[in-house]
Amino acid sequence: MRKLSYLLTILWLCLYGSVYAQNQQITGRVVSKSDKQGLPGVSVLVKGTTTGTATDVEGNYQLNVPSGSVLQFSMIGMTSQEVPVGNQTTINVELGDDARALEEVVVVGYGTQRKIDVTGSVAQIKGEELVRQPVLSATQALQSKMAGVQIINSGAPGQAPTVRIRGTGTLLGGADPLYVVDGIITEDIRNINTSDITSVDVLKDASATAIYGVRAANGVVLITTKRGKTGAPSVSYDAYFGIRTPAYRVRMADSQLFAEYNNEAFRYDNPTGALPFDAASANTANTDWFKEITRTGFQQNHSLSVSGGTEKTTYLFSAGYFTEKGILKGTDYNRLTLRLNNEYILSPVLKLGHNLSLANDNSNLSSTTDPALPSTTAYSAFTNAYKQAPLVPVRNADGSYGYTARNNVANPVAQLDYTNYNAKGLRLQGSFYGNLTVLKKIILLSNFGIESNTNRAYNYNPVYQVSANQRNLTSELSVGRSFSSRWLWTNTAEYSNTFAEKHTLKVLAGYVAERFQNNILQATRQDVPPQSNYFYLNTGNASTATNSESGSIQTRQSYIGRVNYNYSDRYLFTATARYDGSSKFPANNRWGFFPSLGAGWVLSEEPFLRGKTPFDQLKARVSWGKTGNDRIDPSAFLYTIASGLDYAFGPNQTLQQGRTITNLIDPNLHWEVTTGTDIGLEFALAKNRLTGEFTYYNKRTSDALFTRPIDAIFGDVDGAYLTNAASVRNQGFEFALNWRNSSKSGFQYNVGANATINRNRLEDVQGGLPINEGGIGNGQYTTRTAVGQPVGSFWVWQTNGIFQTQEEVNSTQAKIQGSKPGDFRYVDQNGDGVIDDNDRVFVGSYQPKLYFGINGGFTVHNFDFSTDWYANFGNKVYNGKKAQRFGNENIEASRADRWTTTNPSNTEPRASNAVPISSTYYVESGSFFRVNNITLGYTLPKSAVSSLKVSRVRFYVTAQNALTIKAFSGYTPELPGSNPLNAGIELSTYPVASSYLAGLNIGF
Repeated sequence: MRKLSYLLTILWLCLYGSVYAQNQQITGRVVSKSDKQGLPGVSVLVKGTTTGTATDVEGNYQLNVPSGSVLQFSMIGMTSQEVPVGNQTTINVELGDDARALEEVVVVGYGTQRKIDVTGSVAQIKGEELVRQPVLSATQALQSKMAGVQIINSGAPGQAPTVRIRGTGTLLGGADPLYVVDGIITEDIRNINTSDITSVDVLKDASATAIYGVRAANGVVLITTKRGKTGAPSVSYDAYFGIRTPAYRVRMADSQLFAEYNNEAFRYDNPTGALPFDAASANTANTDWFKEITRTGFQQNHSLSVSGGTEKTTYLFSAGYFTEKGILKGTDYNRLTLRLNNEYILSPVLKLGHNLSLANDNSNLSSTTDPALPSTTAYSAFTNAYKQAPLVPVRNADGSYGYTARNNVANPVAQLDYTNYNAKGLRLQGSFYGNLTVLKKIILLSNFGIESNTNRAYNYNPVYQVSANQRNLTSELSVGRSFSSRWLWTNTAEYSNTFAEKHTLKVLAGYVAERFQNNILQATRQDVPPQSNYFYLNTGNASTATNSESGSIQTRQSYIGRVNYNYSDRYLFTATARYDGSSKFPANNRWGFFPSLGAGWVLSEEPFLRGKTPFDQLKARVSWGKTGNDRIDPSAFLYTIASGLDYAFGPNQTLQQGRTITNLIDPNLHWEVTTGTDIGLEFALAKNRLTGEFTYYNKRTSDALFTRPIDAIFGDVDGAYLTNAASVRNQGFEFALNWRNSSKSGFQYNVGANATINRNRLEDVQGGLPINEGGIGNGQYTTRTAVGQPVGSFWVWQTNGIFQTQEEVNSTQAKIQGSKPGDFRYVDQNGDGVIDDNDRVFVGSYQPKLYFGINGGFTVHNFDFSTDWYANFGNKVYNGKKAQRFGNENIEASRADRWTTTNPSNTEPRASNAVPISSTYYVESGSFFRVNNITLGYTLPKSAVSSLKVSRVRFYVTAQNALTIKAFSGYTPELPGSNPLNAGIELSTYPVASSYLAGLNIGF
């Protein structure tokens, strides 16, 4: 046996040596033909294989190739070259400017296309641009980068941003886009390390998204992760660390102003009673509650990747660790990611591969999107810090927590100290694919994707008593566990061919099957000991146990098809179709057809225009298509039946079992359908240095899900049922412009801008009433979704100055009951002499009318600089924390200028402890301008790093959200949320933070 082992080893070495002997090492440098400067990132590929590498920062490359090979050199915006190797060991190449800037390859549904061939609206961001911003999720870094893509970030550690593509097109069906990672459909991408991403492609119009059918109404985000390249192992290490601070603080009243204000409020209601606060009580403390609950946060990230391969196998392994301590004390998050992407070339026509990732996260706050898990109220500490009296100390002299019986506000420090919350998640995600080329014209692809997600969280509420309003007399442990799994099997066949050198045809056909299953278990028990090692249900009182379990199974089947036709790179045509079936709907409505058509005309390739216009490239495109949305509860069309309704019948009064239906359902429930039209113009000027795009879009969602009140024909019955009854339209313009240039001295720079104008409107509701939402916990609601208005519009009373005298109050018929001098006057909109709901007015919504981004940077010698700016205009924000008053809460310092008999203000009302009504006083501008990112980097010269045995070392410093100019008086105008009906209300919101970090990139 040992001899056989020796023999096999010798045989393997001989074979390896024979193969290796046939290879030769090629080195060289790729430079620009115009200025002779080195070109970094040029793709160097052995023709007919996947073997290749890329040039370094100075344009150098090194590659082992088989003898007799041909090397292909290519780079976006530059001409491509092919060079036979022959007996050469050094090959230097000069690349000239490519007159065809739109040759860039983008990822589309179930494949890739040249940018020039795309007839829909697709935007792409490369991975190297994403990593310039130190963020948890790739979508956070998209803010300011793409027209038509609105990113609403949160300051909470581990929190996913809200993403809206071309506005909000739904009411209740879920407005988030579809995420597809290496062919795997998922709901959340926080498990992906940004350093592992090759590109993010966003499909915005129906022509691009219809291939995803019922899942694509809100746009599609395609993420492609990195793969290994043939060559020696390449190792890279990226790290950054730094601090986070609150981006903005609200200036609150001190103890003296607080006491004065509340004494005035008390005196208005009780002219003769003893004042609640005297000078002595106002001097007991002067607590800055915001300072007491916040801290300087900390953030760090480490990423390590190893990649390489042979002609037969390529590999990429990466590991990443991210941790963050939020600005709110006790809010921590950390994540560990592992990735293994391998590809195996079994023959010239067959290759197999897999993309596997594993992510583990741990959080001390509700950062999960899983509604099955227990939640924590830690975020409300910001609102309590805003409202708590400054004359209350954090702790009394005896060590107990401070409080005042004058208000119902919790001591926010005690609130955080008594918060015991933890959530853990483990997600496995992977795809396994096979690619077979048949007859050189047909590519068969089979991709089997899996995702498994396990989450566990607990929330422990101990026994404590701070005050009569802030106490818990019995400990309670709430535990939630959820498990979900998904498999997605995609099989496609693509035929491509060129006829007569002018007609290029691609035909794609495929079948997709999907199954999703989840299981949720929730339980609580009381009398659990306070030590964390006893935070298990079995340590509590079994007689207090509550348990529930739920779950669902969802399946989908789809047939897809696409035809692309290109005539001489001038006339383009695309047609796609998807026939979708979803188990989320009744059997008679489970299947739907989602088609799209797109056409393009490359005017610059016309013989009568070529070389006669200033355009290097000019392309017009138009498209139309339909997509769907099935994001509803999978049991929304099922009746629920209640038991326990037994009744005695007959002469013997025999007890009979009773059952009844407890809900009203629509048996014809079906998916929402979005129909979109897109018209665009793409161009390149000045030798492709200037590129741009202008787009008009119009999309209408019909049969939008709506909660319709039960008709009066059923009698005096409260309630509503889910049905398809509304239509929502979004229409607007997108504009993008980018300039790139370089000088002979080595100075390279770029600047870009993009802007989006969007108008959102609810067009009709069939038989339904407007939806009132936006409750702020004091009996007031603030938003209404009604025909002719944007979704989730603020609907409030309009203030019209302030009553100055009692005579003015008495002479005004239309007023709020109990009005006094110093109170707001409200406009009697219909002139009926009564202030009621009929006098409310729409004053805008959280959806912006305009948002834009500016990006720029330069590289000179070894220094690099980049910056991103973002602005948002035309939307409104409701200051919910300011409006949520019950009596004796703190007020903002600006209320020092309130109305008094000696200060007759017409803008700031008098001191009052009454519950405020929803009015324009609390509706503020949500417009803001922010410097998102400023990064300055320095790369060590090659002579300096050669002695360190590394290929590249770069240091950089970054400032994120360093400057925000805003009109809103609250913490932050960025208010992420999943419900479009009550978006834009600042209440228990985690503010956006500023970050200052230093980082290091090393390549081996």
